[in-house]
Amino acid sequence: MPAAKRAVRVVKSSGDTENFDPNVITTECVEAGIEFWTAAEVALEVARGIKDGISTKELQHETLEVLARKSPEAADRYRQFHSMKVRTSQNTIEAFDRKKITASILEETRIPEEVAKNVAREAEDELRRLKLRFISGPLIREIVNVKLLEHGLEEARADYTRLGMPVYDATRLIEMGARGETGPYPNPEAVHGLMADTIFREYALLKVLPLDLADAHMRGDIHIHGLDYFPTRPYCAHHDLRWFLKTGLKVDGTGKTTAVAGPARKAQVAVLHAAKALAAARTNLFGPQGMDFFNVWLAPYIRGMDYAEVRQVAQMFIYETGHMYAGGRILPSDINIEYGCPELLAGVPAVLPGGEVKDRTTYGDFEEEARDLARALTEVYLEGDHAGKGFPFPRPSYKLRGEYRGRDGYDEFMVTVHETAARFGTPNFINLEATPGGNVSGLGEGIMFHADTEDLEDLKAGTLRSGCLQAVTINLPRIAYQAGGREDRFYQLLDERMEGAKGVIDTKRDIIRGRLDGGHLPFLGQEAEGERYFRVNRAFQLIGYVGLNETARAFTGHELHEEPAARRFAREVVAHMADTLKTWRDETGLRWVLGQTPDGATARRLAKLDYGLFASSAVVQGDRETGDVHYTGCAHVRDGAPAGLMQRLEIEGEFHPMHSGGMITLVPVEEERRRPEDLLDLTRDITEKTGVGYWAYRPGGAGCG
Repeated sequence: MPAAKRAVRVVKSSGDTENFDPNVITTECVEAGIEFWTAAEVALEVARGIKDGISTKELQHETLEVLARKSPEAADRYRQFHSMKVRTSQNTIEAFDRKKITASILEETRIPEEVAKNVAREAEDELRRLKLRFISGPLIREIVNVKLLEHGLEEARADYTRLGMPVYDATRLIEMGARGETGPYPNPEAVHGLMADTIFREYALLKVLPLDLADAHMRGDIHIHGLDYFPTRPYCAHHDLRWFLKTGLKVDGTGKTTAVAGPARKAQVAVLHAAKALAAARTNLFGPQGMDFFNVWLAPYIRGMDYAEVRQVAQMFIYETGHMYAGGRILPSDINIEYGCPELLAGVPAVLPGGEVKDRTTYGDFEEEARDLARALTEVYLEGDHAGKGFPFPRPSYKLRGEYRGRDGYDEFMVTVHETAARFGTPNFINLEATPGGNVSGLGEGIMFHADTEDLEDLKAGTLRSGCLQAVTINLPRIAYQAGGREDRFYQLLDERMEGAKGVIDTKRDIIRGRLDGGHLPFLGQEAEGERYFRVNRAFQLIGYVGLNETARAFTGHELHEEPAARRFAREVVAHMADTLKTWRDETGLRWVLGQTPDGATARRLAKLDYGLFASSAVVQGDRETGDVHYTGCAHVRDGAPAGLMQRLEIEGEFHPMHSGGMITLVPVEEERRRPEDLLDLTRDITEKTGVGYWAYRPGGAGCG
């Protein structure tokens, strides 16, 4: 029996191969306008002389020679037909082939084959009509998308569209750098990252989020934070340093691709592990990170060191963390500092150098070391860097507990803290004097983690890991405009917007579970105490808002600082939101919280959108003439309001306890009040006379509004 004839291979311009089929030549000739019988004869003649491994270019040349012998006119038509070249996304130049359009439509959408062939044919007709010598992959895709829309195939168009940014924007970003986007650290890696962010934002809105929720963001009803990381990462995290001290560090989360470090035995190694854990986790997160009880957990490691060595350890951590910015971006992080060991930790077994834990050796045994490290960290912050600048990150948050009053050296320590606040505005303050034995952890931007019973159990067990899954901001003033003065309509719309925000976070929860299951978040997915490091069901789900001040004015005619009626209405709105989230928490067991979301850029974006829609009735701050407008953040009194400082603090203090996810007040400090002793007196007034639970001093007189 004769052996089966081996198929002749054709090598395409991309380097791939396919089996030779004479019908392809016939079809191409017919589509070029050549009579069928002539095309068939040409295909048969070419097939007789073809050799294995022939390239498409050589095959077209052979076809052209045969055509030229039979009909010079037909040869001209064939030559013109194949003159259109495509610059592909794989960085190759290939002859145009309609079949590739059909194949890509079928692969990327869910439309029937006959419809795909028809769309591809119409796209080819349009391209040939343009008589271009070279066409690009993006141009083909644009024309195909137009044809899909003409056929009413909007869903297919969304699947087939191309993600990216205009050439103008890309050029501007490359030439001008990332100034204004990455803080004080513009660099090529940041530019690269910002281009990638554009693709991910579009992908999240087109493919990941339900259409109604994507539209709600684009309209400005809500604002979804971190869209560029929405499909891939959780929002932020709060770490328990004890776990890294006990087990060591795998910066890739698996130990397969990077060196694995064992438990630290020296203080210098321990702080380096802390800094590198923040940098490693940043690759799996979008937003800020924090470490609670920072000086308490490290206290056992500095036993036996003189104070100069402790200062060096503190300096090493602050510089090391401040020098890192993952992906070319700054590394926003906070550490929470205690003056010594708080009573709630006094009996908790300590993690000792080498990761050892002894039941009878507790953190209460390291009170003096915890104080020394707190002082050392604060002195480094006060000193600033070599150039005399303050350290923006890691930002220290100081816990103010009633139990610390009267402890040896506390008054002097607080003077140093307030010297730092007066000089740089670096510290944040957490008021725990009214809640002895309790705990709140700050992350900056207003985000805070309020401990509940489970958290306190985790605290004692060494598993105080938490985080925020996602943050969504609700545009409150727009609801006021749309309600037209009707409170029932206002609350109906507010409930709808909150349900929309819930839908966004529900979507994100499913995404992150899938990412963890698929091993795509290796650092957060590594095993920790028999479970994943990032616990999705224990993560906070943060809903915030902007423009409460403007909402009150739209409804009552007065701002928060002007009339009790305005504040009463504002409290009712916030209470309604807080109660709704509590109901969701009771129903689902998930940690829904109301809090201040990052509201600087958000307050500008939403105000500008509203100014465009409701120009005559919009209540905005800023310059209406130029359109440079914004809303007041969260439940703050607006900047420039004719209200005394204590009045401002008392008003905002009414709202702090209503935010289970945190709210920060930025206390404006004029030059004449920047003496440390004045700030210390003000701190005492805030803790004793207001409900403000989380604040920072901002030299220069600029507050939150």
